[in-house]
Amino acid sequence: MIRFRMEWQDAPGVRDTVLARTWCRLVIEAGGRLVTEAVHGPSQSLRGGVYGSAFPLCQWIVENWWFLLNESYRFPARYASPDLARTPRDREWVQRHSLLAAQEGNALPDLTLHRDEQKVVVRWMPDGTSSMHPFLRFTGEGETHLEVADAERGLAEAVQAVVDRLYGMEEPEVRDFRKDWAAISGTTEEERRLCEWSARLGIDPFDPDELTDDLEVALLESVADLDAPLRDDFLDAAHPQTVRRDVDWLRQAETLAADAGRGRTPENVSCDIDAGTAHKHGYACATALRQHLSPTNGHGPIGDLDEILNRLGWAHCPSRTTNLEPESPLEAALTRSDEGAPVAIIGDAGQAGNRFRLARTVYLRHFTLSGQAHRRLVTEAHTWEQRASRAFAAEFLAPAAGLSKHLGGRASPSEIDELADHYGISSQAVGHQIGNHRLAWINYS
Repeated sequence: MIRFRMEWQDAPGVRDTVLARTWCRLVIEAGGRLVTEAVHGPSQSLRGGVYGSAFPLCQWIVENWWFLLNESYRFPARYASPDLARTPRDREWVQRHSLLAAQEGNALPDLTLHRDEQKVVVRWMPDGTSSMHPFLRFTGEGETHLEVADAERGLAEAVQAVVDRLYGMEEPEVRDFRKDWAAISGTTEEERRLCEWSARLGIDPFDPDELTDDLEVALLESVADLDAPLRDDFLDAAHPQTVRRDVDWLRQAETLAADAGRGRTPENVSCDIDAGTAHKHGYACATALRQHLSPTNGHGPIGDLDEILNRLGWAHCPSRTTNLEPESPLEAALTRSDEGAPVAIIGDAGQAGNRFRLARTVYLRHFTLSGQAHRRLVTEAHTWEQRASRAFAAEFLAPAAGLSKHLGGRASPSEIDELADHYGISSQAVGHQIGNHRLAWINYS
């Protein structure tokens, strides 16, 4: 649960009546942890709350309601909000998700909310050496993953508290705030779905220039027919302008998979380890599968991936490469043959790239925390499962323990290229493995 505890205060020096009415001591908690811990004043005393008006904060929550609960994180690593906001496109994401965009002169922590699979991630980071407020510096740092309903309830309680506090006031900004909150609260089931899907694409469902009539029809007629996990993968990666063409690519992928045949009885392979982070979980699953496939040689190169997929019960022809390219960064589709067996349709990225994409489909089929999937997408998104699938593919195809046997303290680009050829994976993937596992210094000189 995320909680915004507001203790209403008098504000004799505040001239704006709306700001004065909603002046409070604000304490924010997420997942039972204090977010608003801050060092105050020259004495550097540590306090748990801050003073200011709650109206700009709740106004911002209402304006970005659908984004906070549905749009995913779009960056490869964790960054502070000021560091993210360096380009116009990235700045727009920060304005939709970071409390720093709601300050308007008040002191708020660098807290972001965003969707990740079936959870809402709440992440907060401490102020750097140059705090925006010279006499206050937020010191807390943490991350918690909330059920969507819990995150929604916490945000709604904050907004409703301000609505109630402003009862009887008829200033234009208050009327607009009330009207916008009523519109959110009164959405029908179909309207809600459309708002959620639009926000997941990063577009404002109430802006007709963003949610055009054509896009609305595409979402309601094409995207609505996709299985829920497949739809989530799609919306987290697709470009709004090309939704219909990308759905057509998915349909073509299903057609290519139709005659791939049935699979044999699969070998039982599972990894019940919940290793915490996406990368660690992906590594653990890759290690488990390698040990199952070759208990005595768990670190050597992987040969024919199709043969391995047959052992796992995939279709007789378990993978097919297509030159048909989607408009959005959709790299591969996990689907099924007419006989019900898993098939991977790979967008052609060269031999090494295709092996990597195919290995990612193995993770999405067998090792997701939500259980075995029948239809999923390999994409460039940075959601938990997509990150885990990348870690899985890297560790499965080029295990760190195997790479370390070929490395001293340093690795040159030519040595990385040789390892890439040895393991049948790209040089870039080998470089990431070396860096992520700290196997050697990479000497680019």
